[in-house]
Parts: sequence; C-alpha cells; structure tokens
Amino acid sequence: MRYAVTACLLALCSAWLSFDLLFLPRGVKETRVEMPQYCGEVLENAEFPDWMETEILYRHDPAPAGTVLSQEPMAGSLRKLTADAPTYRVRLTVSLGEESVALPDLLGMDQKSAEARLLALGLSSAVTVEQAEGKGYPSGRVLSTQPSAGTRVPKGSEVRLFVAAGDPVREARVPDLRGLSRAEALMLLWRAGLSVDEVIEVTTPEPSGRVIGQSLVAGTLVEQGTKMTVYVATEADP
Repeated sequence: MRYAVTACLLALCSAWLSFDLLFLPRGVKETRVEMPQYCGEVLENAEFPDWMETEILYRHDPAPAGTVLSQEPMAGSLRKLTADAPTYRVRLTVSLGEESVALPDLLGMDQKSAEARLLALGLSSAVTVEQAEGKGYPSGRVLSTQPSAGTRVPKGSEVRLFVAAGDPVREARVPDLRGLSRAEALMLLWRAGLSVDEVIEVTTPEPSGRVIGQSLVAGTLVEQGTKMTVYVATEADP
C-alpha cells in the first residue's frame, strides 16, 4: 500500500513538472514604472522615456497652442512592464489654441441679417444705436463694427454693431399765407422748410395776385419738405 501511494505522488510531481516546463513562462521579470506629469507642459518641450509610446490628440482650447491639456493614464499612476510588453501607450490631448474666424464686412446690412451672419460664424453680437443724420443710412442699417471687418476673433467673441437710428424727422409749422402776394408766400414757405406743389389761380373779387387759400391748415405741424397747394386770386377776363 505504501508503495502505491509513493508511486501516485511521484506521478503527480512528474505531471506538474511537465506542465510547468511546457506552459508556464520561465524567468519573466516585471518592472513597474510611474507615469510622468505632462499636463500644462508644452508638447515640444516634453521628454518621453524609452518605454513610452505616445498617442497625440488635438482640439481647440483657450490654452496656448501646443499645451498638453490632459493625459491618460494620469500622472503618478504605476504601470507594469514585462519582456513581452516592454512599452506602454500614453494618450495626450494637446491644445490647438482658440478657434478664430475673420470678421466679415457687415457695413450697410440690416441689423437682423448682420446678427444672423455673426451667429452662423459662432459669434455673438451687441447693438449700439447711433444717429446717422446726413449719412444717408436708413434706420436699422449697420454703420460700423467693433472689431472692424477682416479682424480675426476667437469663436464665441462678442462683436458690437453700430446701427443707424435713421435721420430724425424734422417738423415744420405751416404758415398762414392768406393776404400775401405770390412772391411773399413762396418765400415764407421756403423759410419754413416747405415747398409748393402747385399754384392755382382762382377768379375772385379779391385783390388780384393775393393768396386766398392753401391746402394745409395754418399752424399744423408737418414733416419738412412737405408740398402744399397755394390758391391765388386773379381778375376775371373783361
């Protein structure tokens, strides 16, 4: 019985030794390495150990171009190297700097179209209304921008639009022309900022050449340049 147990143990030891020799690696050495810190460094100044393989990803960011934004695995973590796997891959995300666009020429565009153009470029807008008297710009048109057209600005920046309020409406008070001569009436209208559309002669007993009526009521406020009709008395044909 004792010999049988001994033979069985010898057989098991032989089987294990064979498995160990055939399937288990011999003399495998492990090395543990610590991940360096790269976040915040400029990529071109970074130093990489021989065991490190790098994968570089880029994206736009407010950080200066070339700055390492993140890394994977994180700095300080430990990784195992072996003869079969002597290197380790590290992924770095690097800044391309802020994404910028050239500001288009918006001069003369209406406010809504200019705002839509800026929004399509990834920009926001703020509006300042200015009087544009004498510049010939209708109300709501872009007079200028800040920054000016052609300037490169980061996406998300605010562009100020200076928009015309339009020429203010100037008013004139209609004078009373009755009893004046034709020449006096025309001069008074000119001084008031009004103009004559037509002079109609009316046969009447009133003194000839004198104004007997007008199309606009005296004292009324109207826009400058408004035209009016003047009625002047004339003698009847003999």
